[in-house]
Amino acid sequence: MRKMSKIAIINLKGGVGKSVTACNLACVLGWKYSRRVLVMDLDKQANSSKFFRCFDPDEKSMADVLTLEAKLGDVIQIPDYKNFGLVDVAPSCMSMIFANQRLTLETMRPRHDRLRHALDQHREDYDYCIMDCPPDIDMATVNALVCADWVIIPVDCGEWAMDGLQEILKQVKEAKEAYNPALEVLCVLPTMYRRTRYGAKAINQLAESGLPLLRYEDGRILRIDASVKVQEAISEHMPLYAYSPKSKASEQYIELARHVVKKVEG
Repeated sequence: MRKMSKIAIINLKGGVGKSVTACNLACVLGWKYSRRVLVMDLDKQANSSKFFRCFDPDEKSMADVLTLEAKLGDVIQIPDYKNFGLVDVAPSCMSMIFANQRLTLETMRPRHDRLRHALDQHREDYDYCIMDCPPDIDMATVNALVCADWVIIPVDCGEWAMDGLQEILKQVKEAKEAYNPALEVLCVLPTMYRRTRYGAKAINQLAESGLPLLRYEDGRILRIDASVKVQEAISEHMPLYAYSPKSKASEQYIELARHVVKKVEG
């Protein structure tokens, strides 16, 4: 039986495709590779939860897991949709704001390893846990970095693509040195690419940065293209491979999953 691999998807900026990447990567892993996947939504905006139709602010959520008011098994939901296959969801809601505030103020009990302990109880239930992190370095993000094996950093290919990237890498380095020596950056993933001078500049900057990037066999950098199909698929609560299988972005997320399986499983 494979060990559950935990992947944190993180960027300090919002609107860079974290949730879209988390949802589509999880769905491809379930659909194409028959992997059992838990999507853990740690963002108060709960976009991943909404995508999988698991959002309910009146039910227990990851906020309750972080505050030790619920066990992870109490909040996990099974999406009621055939295209989600082997994907389960641990949803979020706006209560994450108050959960993070409580953890920040709480000093009598350990705060940084609550997700690690919560996932330990389910290590044989899933092959992957994909953590959709908020655009903040809050206690939820710290917990994700402490328990993750890998980090994927989506970076939008706009004028300010590199903003905040060094701060993220610093946080990953600190978590690795203090709590989680096995933590590694799997890749920086260019997203929302358009054929503009800003898009070309962003790709060139990343290529020259020395940061880990995924590449096709011909050497091209794997990126996720901007596409109206991405937004349409979100609105329809469908993974791209099901909504628009011939779209470029769908093919790129399938390629991302191939790289992830190869990197993680060897």
